[in-house]
Amino acid sequence: MEPLVDIPFPPEKKGKETAKSNGEGLIAAERRVDLIPTGSTLLNLALSDNPYGGYPVGSIINVVGDRSAGKTFLSWNMMAEVVLREEFDNYHLEYEDIEGKFRIPTVALFGAPIRRVVLTPEEDAVGTVEGLDKKVNKLLKSENPFIYVPDSFDALSDAEEMDKEELKRDYPAKPRLASAMFRRIAGKINKTGSLLLVVSQVRQNIGVTFGEKYSRSGGKALGHYAVIELWLAVKGHIKRKERDVGVKVKAKTKKNHLTGKLRTIEFDILFDYGVDDVGSMIDFLVNEGFWKKKKGGQKIETGGDFTDATREKLIKSIDDNSTEAYDSLVTITWDCWNRIEHDIRTDRKPRYE
Repeated sequence: MEPLVDIPFPPEKKGKETAKSNGEGLIAAERRVDLIPTGSTLLNLALSDNPYGGYPVGSIINVVGDRSAGKTFLSWNMMAEVVLREEFDNYHLEYEDIEGKFRIPTVALFGAPIRRVVLTPEEDAVGTVEGLDKKVNKLLKSENPFIYVPDSFDALSDAEEMDKEELKRDYPAKPRLASAMFRRIAGKINKTGSLLLVVSQVRQNIGVTFGEKYSRSGGKALGHYAVIELWLAVKGHIKRKERDVGVKVKAKTKKNHLTGKLRTIEFDILFDYGVDDVGSMIDFLVNEGFWKKKKGGQKIETGGDFTDATREKLIKSIDDNSTEAYDSLVTITWDCWNRIEHDIRTDRKPRYE
Protein backbone atom coordinates (compact mmCIF):
# COMPACT_ATOMS: atom_id res chain seq x y z
CA MET A 1 0.00 0.00 0.00
CA GLU A 2 1.25 3.48 -0.82
CA PRO A 3 1.86 5.93 2.04
CA LEU A 4 -1.36 7.63 3.09
CA VAL A 5 -0.31 11.23 2.67
CA ASP A 6 -3.71 12.79 3.22
CA ILE A 7 -4.56 11.42 6.66
CA PRO A 8 -2.72 12.29 9.89
CA PHE A 9 -1.39 8.98 11.18
CA PRO A 10 1.88 7.11 10.55
CA PRO A 11 2.08 5.65 7.03
CA GLU A 12 4.17 2.65 8.06
CA LYS A 13 1.15 0.37 8.52
CA LYS A 14 0.56 -1.92 5.54
CA GLY A 15 -2.56 -3.87 4.65
CA LYS A 16 -5.61 -4.31 6.83
CA GLU A 17 -4.37 -7.02 9.19
CA THR A 18 -4.22 -4.74 12.20
CA ALA A 19 -5.15 -1.25 13.23
CA LYS A 20 -1.78 -0.67 14.89
CA SER A 21 0.70 1.56 13.09
CA ASN A 22 4.33 1.10 14.03
CA GLY A 23 4.15 0.42 17.74
CA GLU A 24 3.45 4.02 18.57
CA GLY A 25 -0.34 3.77 18.23
CA LEU A 26 -2.69 5.69 16.00
CA ILE A 27 -3.22 9.42 16.23
CA ALA A 28 -6.71 10.23 17.50
CA ALA A 29 -9.03 12.41 15.46
CA GLU A 30 -9.60 16.01 16.47
CA ARG A 31 -12.74 16.80 18.48
CA ARG A 32 -14.03 19.74 16.49
CA VAL A 33 -16.23 22.34 18.19
CA ASP A 34 -17.96 23.10 14.88
CA LEU A 35 -19.42 19.60 14.67
CA ILE A 36 -22.26 18.22 16.78
CA PRO A 37 -22.12 14.49 17.57
CA THR A 38 -24.91 12.35 16.13
CA GLY A 39 -24.63 9.52 18.66
CA SER A 40 -23.17 7.15 16.06
CA THR A 41 -19.47 7.12 15.17
CA LEU A 42 -20.19 5.67 11.73
CA LEU A 43 -22.81 8.32 11.03
CA ASN A 44 -20.39 11.02 12.16
CA LEU A 45 -17.87 9.67 9.66
CA ALA A 46 -20.45 9.43 6.88
CA LEU A 47 -21.40 13.07 7.36
CA SER A 48 -18.09 14.76 8.17
CA ASP A 49 -15.19 12.24 7.96
CA ASN A 50 -14.70 12.98 11.67
CA PRO A 51 -15.62 10.27 14.22
CA TYR A 52 -16.60 12.71 16.97
CA GLY A 53 -19.10 14.94 15.20
CA GLY A 54 -21.37 14.90 12.16
CA TYR A 55 -23.87 17.77 12.10
CA PRO A 56 -22.23 21.15 11.37
CA VAL A 57 -23.23 23.95 13.73
CA GLY A 58 -25.11 26.82 12.14
CA SER A 59 -27.18 24.60 9.89
CA ILE A 60 -30.54 23.06 9.10
CA ILE A 61 -30.53 19.25 9.04
CA ASN A 62 -33.35 17.11 7.66
CA VAL A 63 -33.64 13.51 8.91
CA VAL A 64 -36.18 11.58 6.84
CA GLY A 65 -37.24 8.01 7.45
CA ASP A 66 -39.67 5.15 7.69
CA ARG A 67 -41.82 4.64 10.71
CA SER A 68 -39.72 2.97 13.43
CA ALA A 69 -36.48 3.72 11.57
CA GLY A 70 -34.97 5.36 14.64
CA LYS A 71 -35.44 9.05 13.87
CA THR A 72 -36.50 9.91 17.42
CA PHE A 73 -33.89 7.65 19.02
CA LEU A 74 -31.20 9.26 16.88
CA SER A 75 -32.37 12.74 17.91
CA TRP A 76 -32.13 11.87 21.59
CA ASN A 77 -28.80 10.11 21.22
CA MET A 78 -27.52 13.37 19.73
CA MET A 79 -28.87 15.30 22.72
CA ALA A 80 -27.28 12.81 25.14
CA GLU A 81 -23.89 13.30 23.48
CA VAL A 82 -24.24 17.07 23.53
CA VAL A 83 -25.05 17.32 27.26
CA LEU A 84 -21.78 15.52 28.02
CA ARG A 85 -19.66 17.85 25.89
CA GLU A 86 -18.67 21.02 27.76
CA GLU A 87 -18.17 23.00 24.56
CA PHE A 88 -21.95 22.95 24.16
CA ASP A 89 -22.74 23.99 27.75
CA ASN A 90 -24.15 27.33 26.61
CA TYR A 91 -26.56 25.78 24.12
CA HIS A 92 -30.29 25.73 24.72
CA LEU A 93 -31.48 22.18 23.95
CA GLU A 94 -35.12 21.58 23.08
CA TYR A 95 -37.17 18.73 21.67
CA GLU A 96 -40.74 19.22 20.51
CA ASP A 97 -43.08 16.26 20.20
CA ILE A 98 -45.37 17.64 17.49
CA GLU A 99 -46.90 14.24 16.79
CA GLY A 100 -47.77 13.67 20.44
CA LYS A 101 -46.36 10.14 20.41
CA PHE A 102 -43.21 10.56 22.48
CA ARG A 103 -42.92 7.92 25.22
CA ILE A 104 -39.18 7.11 25.33
CA PRO A 105 -37.84 6.89 28.94
CA THR A 106 -35.01 9.33 28.29
CA VAL A 107 -33.51 9.44 31.79
CA ALA A 108 -33.45 5.64 32.07
CA LEU A 109 -31.76 5.36 28.67
CA PHE A 110 -29.42 8.35 28.67
CA GLY A 111 -28.87 9.26 32.32
CA ALA A 112 -29.82 12.17 34.54
CA PRO A 113 -27.93 14.89 32.58
CA ILE A 114 -30.45 14.45 29.75
CA ARG A 115 -32.90 16.41 31.94
CA ARG A 116 -31.14 19.49 30.63
CA VAL A 117 -33.08 19.00 27.38
CA VAL A 118 -36.31 20.99 27.43
CA LEU A 119 -39.47 19.22 26.31
CA THR A 120 -41.58 21.93 24.72
CA PRO A 121 -44.53 22.57 27.06
CA GLU A 122 -48.01 22.17 25.64
CA GLU A 123 -48.79 25.89 25.87
CA ASP A 124 -45.80 26.64 23.60
CA ALA A 125 -46.53 23.90 21.05
CA VAL A 126 -46.15 25.12 17.47
CA GLY A 127 -48.90 23.16 15.68
CA THR A 128 -48.55 24.99 12.37
CA VAL A 129 -45.79 26.03 9.98
CA GLU A 130 -46.45 29.63 11.04
CA GLY A 131 -46.04 28.57 14.66
CA LEU A 132 -42.73 26.85 13.90
CA ASP A 133 -41.55 30.02 12.19
CA LYS A 134 -42.36 32.09 15.28
CA LYS A 135 -40.76 29.54 17.58
CA VAL A 136 -37.46 29.43 15.68
CA ASN A 137 -37.31 33.22 15.46
CA LYS A 138 -37.93 33.44 19.21
CA LEU A 139 -35.01 31.07 19.80
CA LEU A 140 -32.86 33.10 17.43
CA LYS A 141 -33.45 36.22 19.52
CA SER A 142 -32.16 34.59 22.71
CA GLU A 143 -28.61 35.18 23.88
CA ASN A 144 -27.44 31.59 23.48
CA PRO A 145 -27.27 29.30 20.46
CA PHE A 146 -29.71 26.40 20.39
CA ILE A 147 -30.30 22.87 19.19
CA TYR A 148 -33.99 22.44 18.43
CA VAL A 149 -35.67 19.27 17.14
CA PRO A 150 -39.26 19.52 15.87
CA ASP A 151 -40.56 15.94 15.50
CA SER A 152 -42.04 15.75 12.99
CA PHE A 153 -42.54 18.35 10.28
CA ASP A 154 -45.28 16.22 8.73
CA ALA A 155 -47.52 16.76 11.76
CA LEU A 156 -47.57 20.52 11.20
CA SER A 157 -50.62 22.09 9.61
CA ASP A 158 -51.04 25.68 8.46
CA ALA A 159 -53.42 28.43 9.51
CA GLU A 160 -55.60 28.09 6.43
CA GLU A 161 -55.99 24.37 6.88
CA MET A 162 -56.82 24.90 10.53
CA ASP A 163 -59.63 27.17 9.33
CA LYS A 164 -60.98 24.38 7.12
CA GLU A 165 -60.03 26.21 3.93
CA GLU A 166 -57.81 23.45 2.53
CA LEU A 167 -60.27 22.43 -0.19
CA LYS A 168 -60.84 26.01 -1.40
CA ARG A 169 -57.36 26.76 -2.58
CA ASP A 170 -55.57 25.59 -5.73
CA TYR A 171 -52.08 25.46 -4.23
CA PRO A 172 -51.44 24.03 -0.73
CA ALA A 173 -50.08 26.64 1.63
CA LYS A 174 -47.67 24.39 3.54
CA PRO A 175 -44.93 24.10 0.87
CA ARG A 176 -45.12 27.84 0.16
CA LEU A 177 -44.96 28.76 3.84
CA ALA A 178 -42.14 26.29 4.47
CA SER A 179 -40.08 27.70 1.63
CA ALA A 180 -40.47 31.26 2.92
CA MET A 181 -39.69 30.23 6.49
CA PHE A 182 -36.51 28.26 5.73
CA ARG A 183 -35.29 31.00 3.40
CA ARG A 184 -35.62 33.59 6.17
CA ILE A 185 -34.08 31.57 8.99
CA ALA A 186 -31.26 29.66 7.27
CA GLY A 187 -28.81 32.57 7.37
CA LYS A 188 -29.72 33.51 10.93
CA ILE A 189 -29.17 29.95 12.16
CA ASN A 190 -25.78 29.96 10.49
CA LYS A 191 -24.76 33.23 12.16
CA THR A 192 -25.73 32.05 15.65
CA GLY A 193 -24.07 28.64 15.33
CA SER A 194 -27.37 26.94 16.16
CA LEU A 195 -28.81 23.70 14.83
CA LEU A 196 -32.33 23.05 13.59
CA LEU A 197 -32.80 19.31 13.12
CA VAL A 198 -36.10 18.72 11.37
CA VAL A 199 -37.50 15.19 11.52
CA SER A 200 -39.66 14.09 8.57
CA GLN A 201 -41.78 10.99 8.10
CA VAL A 202 -41.53 9.46 4.64
CA ARG A 203 -44.90 9.11 2.91
CA GLN A 204 -44.19 5.56 1.71
CA ASN A 205 -41.90 3.04 3.36
CA ILE A 206 -38.39 3.35 1.98
CA GLY A 207 -37.38 -0.23 2.67
CA VAL A 208 -33.73 -0.12 1.59
CA THR A 209 -34.14 1.26 -1.93
CA PHE A 210 -34.31 5.03 -1.30
CA GLY A 211 -36.05 5.49 -4.65
CA GLU A 212 -37.27 8.87 -5.86
CA LYS A 213 -40.91 7.79 -5.49
CA TYR A 214 -40.56 8.35 -1.75
CA SER A 215 -41.41 11.85 -0.58
CA ARG A 216 -41.90 13.92 2.56
CA SER A 217 -44.35 16.60 3.56
CA GLY A 218 -43.74 20.28 2.87
CA GLY A 219 -42.53 20.24 -0.72
CA LYS A 220 -38.89 20.77 -1.72
CA ALA A 221 -38.06 23.53 0.74
CA LEU A 222 -36.44 21.29 3.36
CA GLY A 223 -34.25 19.57 0.81
CA HIS A 224 -33.20 22.91 -0.64
CA TYR A 225 -32.23 24.68 2.57
CA ALA A 226 -30.88 21.73 4.57
CA VAL A 227 -27.10 21.47 4.73
CA ILE A 228 -27.46 17.71 5.21
CA GLU A 229 -30.36 15.52 4.13
CA LEU A 230 -30.24 12.13 5.80
CA TRP A 231 -32.60 9.27 4.96
CA LEU A 232 -33.13 6.30 7.29
CA ALA A 233 -34.63 2.90 6.50
CA VAL A 234 -35.18 -0.27 8.49
CA LYS A 235 -32.94 -2.95 7.04
CA GLY A 236 -33.83 -5.67 9.52
CA HIS A 237 -34.89 -6.49 13.05
CA ILE A 238 -32.73 -7.57 15.98
CA LYS A 239 -34.27 -10.45 17.87
CA ARG A 240 -33.68 -12.26 21.14
CA LYS A 241 -35.78 -15.32 21.96
CA GLU A 242 -37.87 -14.58 18.88
CA ARG A 243 -38.78 -11.11 20.16
CA ASP A 244 -37.87 -7.78 18.53
CA VAL A 245 -35.40 -5.85 20.66
CA GLY A 246 -34.13 -3.42 18.06
CA VAL A 247 -33.68 -2.53 14.41
CA LYS A 248 -30.84 -2.46 11.93
CA VAL A 249 -30.88 0.96 10.32
CA LYS A 250 -29.52 1.85 6.91
CA ALA A 251 -28.62 5.54 6.69
CA LYS A 252 -27.94 7.33 3.42
CA THR A 253 -26.90 10.92 2.84
CA LYS A 254 -28.83 12.24 -0.15
CA LYS A 255 -27.33 15.70 0.26
CA ASN A 256 -24.17 16.78 2.06
CA HIS A 257 -22.89 20.33 1.74
CA LEU A 258 -20.29 19.68 4.45
CA THR A 259 -18.01 17.26 2.57
CA GLY A 260 -19.85 16.82 -0.72
CA LYS A 261 -19.73 13.06 -0.24
CA LEU A 262 -22.78 10.81 -0.36
CA ARG A 263 -22.22 7.82 1.91
CA THR A 264 -24.35 4.95 3.16
CA ILE A 265 -23.71 3.27 6.50
CA GLU A 266 -25.53 0.95 8.89
CA PHE A 267 -25.97 1.01 12.64
CA ASP A 268 -28.10 -0.77 15.23
CA ILE A 269 -30.67 0.78 17.54
CA LEU A 270 -31.76 -1.20 20.61
CA PHE A 271 -35.12 -0.18 22.03
CA ASP A 272 -33.90 -0.37 25.64
CA TYR A 273 -30.46 1.15 24.98
CA GLY A 274 -30.43 3.51 22.02
CA VAL A 275 -27.78 3.53 19.27
CA ASP A 276 -25.43 0.55 19.66
CA ASP A 277 -22.32 2.45 18.68
CA VAL A 278 -19.82 -0.19 19.82
CA GLY A 279 -21.59 -3.11 18.16
CA SER A 280 -22.03 -1.15 14.93
CA MET A 281 -18.33 -0.25 14.76
CA ILE A 282 -17.35 -3.89 15.30
CA ASP A 283 -19.70 -4.97 12.50
CA PHE A 284 -18.23 -2.31 10.21
CA LEU A 285 -14.65 -3.44 10.84
CA VAL A 286 -15.59 -7.08 10.15
CA ASN A 287 -17.65 -6.27 7.04
CA GLU A 288 -14.80 -4.20 5.59
CA GLY A 289 -12.26 -6.98 6.24
CA PHE A 290 -10.28 -4.85 8.69
CA TRP A 291 -11.06 -7.49 11.30
CA LYS A 292 -11.93 -11.05 10.39
CA LYS A 293 -14.00 -13.87 11.79
CA LYS A 294 -12.13 -17.09 12.37
CA LYS A 295 -13.14 -19.86 10.01
CA GLY A 296 -15.77 -22.17 11.41
CA GLY A 297 -16.46 -20.00 14.44
CA GLN A 298 -17.83 -16.73 15.75
CA LYS A 299 -14.60 -15.42 17.25
CA ILE A 300 -13.33 -12.19 15.69
CA GLU A 301 -9.62 -11.75 14.96
CA THR A 302 -8.71 -8.14 15.73
CA GLY A 303 -5.06 -8.33 14.74
CA GLY A 304 -3.93 -7.45 18.25
CA ASP A 305 -6.16 -4.42 18.67
CA PHE A 306 -8.17 -6.32 21.31
CA THR A 307 -8.21 -9.87 22.60
CA ASP A 308 -9.86 -12.06 19.97
CA ALA A 309 -13.40 -12.89 21.05
CA THR A 310 -16.98 -13.22 19.87
CA ARG A 311 -18.91 -10.08 19.00
CA GLU A 312 -20.83 -10.19 22.29
CA LYS A 313 -17.67 -10.64 24.38
CA LEU A 314 -15.89 -7.85 22.50
CA ILE A 315 -18.78 -5.50 23.20
CA LYS A 316 -18.78 -6.42 26.89
CA SER A 317 -15.01 -6.04 27.15
CA ILE A 318 -15.06 -2.59 25.53
CA ASP A 319 -18.03 -1.47 27.65
CA ASP A 320 -16.40 -2.74 30.86
CA ASN A 321 -13.13 -0.94 30.11
CA SER A 322 -15.05 2.27 29.60
CA THR A 323 -13.47 5.33 27.98
CA GLU A 324 -10.01 4.05 27.06
CA ALA A 325 -11.20 0.95 25.19
CA TYR A 326 -14.03 2.85 23.51
CA ASP A 327 -11.68 5.61 22.34
CA SER A 328 -9.35 2.97 20.91
CA LEU A 329 -12.22 1.41 18.98
CA VAL A 330 -13.26 4.82 17.62
CA THR A 331 -9.70 5.52 16.46
CA ILE A 332 -9.41 2.10 14.80
CA THR A 333 -12.74 2.67 13.03
CA TRP A 334 -11.55 6.10 11.89
CA ASP A 335 -8.34 4.50 10.60
CA CYS A 336 -10.34 1.95 8.59
CA TRP A 337 -12.69 4.64 7.24
CA ASN A 338 -9.78 6.84 6.12
CA ARG A 339 -8.06 4.01 4.32
CA ILE A 340 -11.21 3.18 2.40
CA GLU A 341 -11.68 6.86 1.50
CA HIS A 342 -8.07 6.97 0.35
CA ASP A 343 -8.51 3.88 -1.81
CA ILE A 344 -11.60 5.21 -3.60
CA ARG A 345 -10.46 8.76 -4.17
CA THR A 346 -9.82 10.02 -7.71
CA ASP A 347 -6.03 9.85 -7.99
CA ARG A 348 -5.46 12.27 -10.85
CA LYS A 349 -3.45 15.38 -11.39
CA PRO A 350 -5.52 18.50 -10.53
CA ARG A 351 -6.81 20.34 -13.59
CA TYR A 352 -6.23 23.74 -12.03
CA GLU A 353 -3.00 24.57 -10.25
